[in-house]
Amino acid sequence: MNSRNLLNLSLLFFLVIAVTIYFYSKDTDNKKSLLTSLDINNINYIKIHKSDAGDIIFIKKDNNNWYMQSPYKIHAHQFRLNSLLGLTQIPVNKSYEIDELILADYALDKPRAHITFNNTDVFFGKINSLNNKRYLLAENKMVLINDQTYPLVSAHASSFVNLSLLNEDFIITKIETPETSLHLDKDGLWHSSGNNRLNADQIQSFLEHWKLARAFAVHELVNKKSLGEITISTDSKTITFNITSTDPWLILSLPELNIEYHLDKSMKNILLGVIKPDLPDA
Repeated sequence: MNSRNLLNLSLLFFLVIAVTIYFYSKDTDNKKSLLTSLDINNINYIKIHKSDAGDIIFIKKDNNNWYMQSPYKIHAHQFRLNSLLGLTQIPVNKSYEIDELILADYALDKPRAHITFNNTDVFFGKINSLNNKRYLLAENKMVLINDQTYPLVSAHASSFVNLSLLNEDFIITKIETPETSLHLDKDGLWHSSGNNRLNADQIQSFLEHWKLARAFAVHELVNKKSLGEITISTDSKTITFNITSTDPWLILSLPELNIEYHLDKSMKNILLGVIKPDLPDA
C-alpha cells in the first residue's frame, strides 16, 4: 500500500472516530441538558399550586386534549398547556446541586411559584438582577434560565379556559336566544321560530357561527345584571349563557362555573341569530 492510500485510510479512520464522538456527545448532552428528565409525551397530569386560592389541576385524556379538573371542569386552553409542558424541556447549560446551596439566597426556600408535572416538581425562585434570568429548582438541582413561563404559572385559572364557547364534540340540537329559536326534529330537519325567523341558509350560517365562536379572553365572573339568556342544547346536555354586556364588547357568562367569555361586540347579532338576508346582485 502506497503512502497516499495509507494517509487516506488514516484520515478516514480519524474522521469516523471524530463523527462517532460528536454524535455520542451530542446524544449525551441532549439527555442531560434539559430542566427535567420527563418524556413530554408521557405527562398526563399538571398541577399549579396556589397559596392564596385553589390549586389549578389539569389532566390529559385519551384524545391528547387537556381538561381542567379544578377549579373549573372545562376544556383547557391547549396552546397555554403546551407552553407549560415546554418548561420541562428547557435546555440547561449548568446546574447546581441543592445540598451545596442556601435556598433562601435564591427565594427557593419559599418559592414564588410551584408547578407539578406528574410527580416532578418545579419551583420558581427570584430573578437574577445581573442577567434577568430566573432561578428554578427541579429534580434536586438549581438552574438559572431565561424563563417565559412564570407569568403563565402565576395567572388566574380563567386564563387556562379554552376560548371556544362550545367543544368540538358539542352537537347542537336546539338554540334559544332573545331573538330567535331553533330546534332539530326527529327527522333531522331544523325549525325556526321567535321574533326573528331564519330561512334554511341562515340557519346553517347561525349554527356554523356558534360552532366556531371564540372569545378573545376568559375572565373570572363579575356579577352584573343579566340582559338575557342564550340556551344551547344537545340531546343530553344544555348550556345557558347569561348576556351581561353588549358594549364595549359582548360578554357571555356561565355563573355555575364563575367565568365569563369576552367577545367583540360585532358578534352580538351573529350569536343572537339576527342575520340579515343576503342582498340580491345589482
